[in-house]
Amino acid sequence: MNKIKPKEKKLEDKIDYRQIYESSPVLQRTIDKDGFIISCNTSYAKKLGYTKKQIIGKSIFDHSAEKSINVLKSELKKWKKTHEISLKEIWLKRKNGKIFPTLLSGASVYDVKGNLIGRTISLIDLTTMYLVRNKMQAKEELVSKQLDELKKLNLIKDEFMAMITHELKTPLAPIKGYADILLSEALGPLNPTQKERLEIIRSSSNSLLKLISDILDSQKIELGQLVLHKEIQSLSQIITESIDRMKPSAERKEIAITTDLMSALFCYCDKIRLQQVLTNLITNALDFIPKQTGTILIKSYKEDGMAKILVKDNGIGIAKSDLEQIFVKFYQVDTKATREHGGTGLGLSVCKGIIDNHGGKIWAESEGKGKGTSVHILLPIEDISIPIRSVR
Repeated sequence: MNKIKPKEKKLEDKIDYRQIYESSPVLQRTIDKDGFIISCNTSYAKKLGYTKKQIIGKSIFDHSAEKSINVLKSELKKWKKTHEISLKEIWLKRKNGKIFPTLLSGASVYDVKGNLIGRTISLIDLTTMYLVRNKMQAKEELVSKQLDELKKLNLIKDEFMAMITHELKTPLAPIKGYADILLSEALGPLNPTQKERLEIIRSSSNSLLKLISDILDSQKIELGQLVLHKEIQSLSQIITESIDRMKPSAERKEIAITTDLMSALFCYCDKIRLQQVLTNLITNALDFIPKQTGTILIKSYKEDGMAKILVKDNGIGIAKSDLEQIFVKFYQVDTKATREHGGTGLGLSVCKGIIDNHGGKIWAESEGKGKGTSVHILLPIEDISIPIRSVR
């Protein structure tokens, strides 16, 4: 143990600990073993609204709020046995009956023979901290209440959107159906002008139906109501059928779609929904690659125990700053091509929702504008041994 140097000892002798006790802004009181106050400082007396003379000889329970008396009794009993003083939150009571919170700490006092005779307690006033905490708590409760109200409003909005899109879809079906019948000339021959106008009706109906379907699917995904009808499917078969549907559009633009498909690759999935994703990706590629020189490559293979689908084009590409945003609802890359082809920014967010609901992952990569785009899809593999379907 280090010895106190002479100069330090001299300084220690000059310290008036009683003055420190008395002048401390912290509430100080000294009690005997039975909990009666034998001394206190000015801060303690003034805070409680008494004079020191009125306090000396009083029990600590006289200055304690009712809700802290049992805690103090238990703590006092424990202290007599262990001589240890634990940090405790104690509520004190002023002369006028008002209560306030404090943090109790302290040290035991012994006589010259080492016998416990009392303790000196420090009580830090926590009133300001409580006021701040109560204000914060009130704000948090208000924010929580407002958040709950917003969630309810959002749910009502989602349910309304789901209802209204369904109602809009109903009258469009016969419009498109009759346009198809008229264009087939089953009801009589058409002149070129009539055919042209009916093609516009059919094309507009298809665009509107796709828009309504995207909104409806988006709402279902947000509400957790997207229903998937999963079966074990050949990915190569799903991809091939999706390409066949898009071939007329690709041929009109003289765009080549090539494939590199792994035949024995199976997935437990909703075939219709997965084809919806692929059709959307191929449609996007067709819109943003050059006619005649445009190419789309679609591959399927295994990667890290997952089924991987790649849709790669040589189109206008995507700026790296936009890559993480393109699957966000209503987000659209601001380009001339985007404005020409229109759209709502729902298609890719719906694709993400479908893939997420399959337990998979979808993302895009691009080296930048003018350097094409690659869309990657990962899906859980279904390892089974069944006859491989023929792929065209």
